[in-house]
Amino acid sequence: MTARIPERSLRDWFPTAAGVWDLAPRSRNHVAGQLNLKSCELLHPAVAQWHADRLGKLSSATAVEYPLTDPYRDAVAAHFGQDPARVLLTPGSDHAIQLVCEALAAPAGRLVIARPHFDSWSRCATRFGFRLDGVDMPHRAPMAVTSLIDRLLSGPPSVLVITQPDSITGQLYTRAQLTQAVAAAHRHGSVVVIDTCYLAYADDEESTLQGLQTWDNVLRINSFSKSHGLAGARLGAVLAQPSVIDYLARWAPDGMLSHASLALLEHALAEPAVFHTARAEVRTARAALARGVEETLPGWSARPTQANFVAFDAEPDDAARVCAALLADGIRTRLLNAEPGFSGGLRIATPSLAAVRRVTDTLTNLATPTGS
Repeated sequence: MTARIPERSLRDWFPTAAGVWDLAPRSRNHVAGQLNLKSCELLHPAVAQWHADRLGKLSSATAVEYPLTDPYRDAVAAHFGQDPARVLLTPGSDHAIQLVCEALAAPAGRLVIARPHFDSWSRCATRFGFRLDGVDMPHRAPMAVTSLIDRLLSGPPSVLVITQPDSITGQLYTRAQLTQAVAAAHRHGSVVVIDTCYLAYADDEESTLQGLQTWDNVLRINSFSKSHGLAGARLGAVLAQPSVIDYLARWAPDGMLSHASLALLEHALAEPAVFHTARAEVRTARAALARGVEETLPGWSARPTQANFVAFDAEPDDAARVCAALLADGIRTRLLNAEPGFSGGLRIATPSLAAVRRVTDTLTNLATPTGS
């Protein structure tokens, strides 16, 4: 009879990255029939149908052949009005963040960013061993770009990250504010990374970035998850000066790109009408949600947003109660209690008017006394 080998924890017998053990494993759990308004995908029915129609027409080559990425890079470059030498494709914005962190933040030793923020930045700081220098958002108020600049200038040349619009509050920085930050960073010898994953939902879209591409210290990270309904396809891009792209390309992110995903993206960029229509509805939906929540829940206030969600300030207990009530009705949202800038709050995505109506119907029932 073979003796059973006792199970051991890996970190007890093999060298591991110690700080990583303190990170919570990330998992995406989906409950059938649940409406996910936490992750902010473009869950618009017309977009879903468009992808269903195109998926059935993909060539078998997209499954059995490695992709030749140059034509797809050229299509993305044309979409942004850029030279292809300024574009690097990545398997999603998460990987683009990892690439920037490993290639730039780790050698510099520090990254400055607003808090709260997308948690991939914090995870990368632990993985790659640089200091994440977070600037807390003020309570119930927008982040001042001068606060980010002051923090950047308080230390050595580093990486400054600005999410445009912000991924937690939906705050949109003006072109003048972004230019001020880029110019200050340039004098300091620092790099500015502008994350534009939600920018397609801004009323003026690209106007706030005009002129910034001429600066050699600016990198733009972009995802097609939010703008083109490609969250499951995992596609992103980094846009920067050719010398910066040449450096980042040495990490060879294009070797991890999916041929089928690239083909879908090419179709989506060539047929923009359905996405323009869906995003226009999202803008209407976020205004409807802000108005509906403020009218239904006394004391709740919506923050100005240019993303595909609305962040609300509320008393912590009330925010937790509403979050739980929505979840009980099959609607996932993001609780913001105790996040920097929020004593209590909730973030709710607005992928369609139908989704917003479902939320407001639940809240109306919650606010109406039983038997009234």
